[in-house]
Amino acid sequence: MLGSGVRLKQRLDASACLLGGFVFSTDPGIAEIYAQAGFDFVVIDLEHALNDLRSVQAHLRACAAAGIEAVVRLGSGSLADAPRLLDAGAQGVMLPHVGMPGAASDELLRSLRYAPMGSRPTCTGVQAAGYGLADFAAAAERANREVLAIGLIEDAECVERVGELLARSRLDWVMPGPGDLAMSLGVPGQLTHPRVQQAVQKVLEAAQRHGVPAGMYVNDPSEVPAWRQRGVRFVVYSIDYKVLARSLQQAAAACRAVF
Repeated sequence: MLGSGVRLKQRLDASACLLGGFVFSTDPGIAEIYAQAGFDFVVIDLEHALNDLRSVQAHLRACAAAGIEAVVRLGSGSLADAPRLLDAGAQGVMLPHVGMPGAASDELLRSLRYAPMGSRPTCTGVQAAGYGLADFAAAAERANREVLAIGLIEDAECVERVGELLARSRLDWVMPGPGDLAMSLGVPGQLTHPRVQQAVQKVLEAAQRHGVPAGMYVNDPSEVPAWRQRGVRFVVYSIDYKVLARSLQQAAAACRAVF
């Protein structure tokens, strides 16, 4: 039920840094593994992965049972589903390509909160409202306070006006998207290219100026200390499939070395 436990916003206020991971698998057991492994939250993917609303619902139930928070990364075809995903128990949403046409519009961000703060549709018969058994007024007040909107800055043209975007938007947290930034800057796949790193730094500096907690995607835990020194408040470590692929490759190499 919404409001149970300590939610991500409050946990970030009390913690130096939070740890999350992208979940591409449709298997809800994966979310439970992240909980057992000690992660603070998972980001269930609807942009690149083959998840749908049913599999996301299964993930959300697994997260609630395992005691880990869940954010849903939306895709272009699922932006309008944001209020329904919150109704189903998501802690918040991650919004790709913030600043681009049709992405995280003001209308979409308003739909994440109930009136008078926003325009989220009202229904007392959903999971977030205890299926009609909870005090809805209290649940709505908690929802407005605790819901999380994370914006991804992933396009070169948006980096140049990221300060303006953060000043006028309702984003709670922000994160550069180095993979898409590399593509947008003409250096696909080169996440450490100086142009990509310069763009990332602009996003982090703008976030600090506007008091918006910033996070970073990392492929390896060894990257975390450097990002922490640059003021990052949360880290999203890799993708479940990539973690599995690397682990299997290392295991295969170790076994074949013995063979």
